Amino acid sequence: MNKYETFLLSLSILMPLIAGVIRFRKLPVSYYPLIYLLFIGTVNEFVSYIFFYNSSNAVPVNIYFLLEFLLFSWQFRSWKNILTKNKWYHALLIIMVLLWIFENVVLGRIIVFSPIFQVSYSLVLVLLAVNQLNWLVVNEQGNIIADARFIICIAVIIYFSYKVLTEIFYHYAPSNLMKNNIFDVQSYCNVGYNVLLTIAILCIPTKSNFIRLSR
Repeated sequence: MNKYETFLLSLSILMPLIAGVIRFRKLPVSYYPLIYLLFIGTVNEFVSYIFFYNSSNAVPVNIYFLLEFLLFSWQFRSWKNILTKNKWYHALLIIMVLLWIFENVVLGRIIVFSPIFQVSYSLVLVLLAVNQLNWLVVNEQGNIIADARFIICIAVIIYFSYKVLTEIFYHYAPSNLMKNNIFDVQSYCNVGYNVLLTIAILCIPTKSNFIRLSR
């Protein structure tokens, strides 16, 4: 798969972004981090394709990975089900930011695709999504399958689990053809991920404008 085909598949991110922009005024504030993430992700795709077509786009992508982790962590915290304690939330952010700085700045690997932070933040997001799912199963009543949080967690678990496997198998793949095929599959997986996010955004309930008057 060439860069143009990969770029076309990456534009599937426009589906959830457009859905989010159209519904933005009606969305609860707790879902804003996801919309911000989709906007930044779209900018990253265009920047990578337009300005880094003939060279490595490692720099913008590595920066995006950090922002993706920070915004997803904020998203999970915004639901107020997990990461509710400030000390654990801030500790997690500090540890991951320091890991990113160490790998990309101290070791000077920001110009290449380094696997340490990618694997680490992907695993953390999968664990956060699993914890959120557990909370929903235990505490929510009714059909949680149509719950936007449930769909987002499923999307995160599937996509970032495959991303971890991609990084691992890539370094042990015996041939360049197999390595390319691994990332080709990830491109299609990304489309499915964005489809699930689109469905999730469409399932987000409209924020309430009801104001209770005190007596």
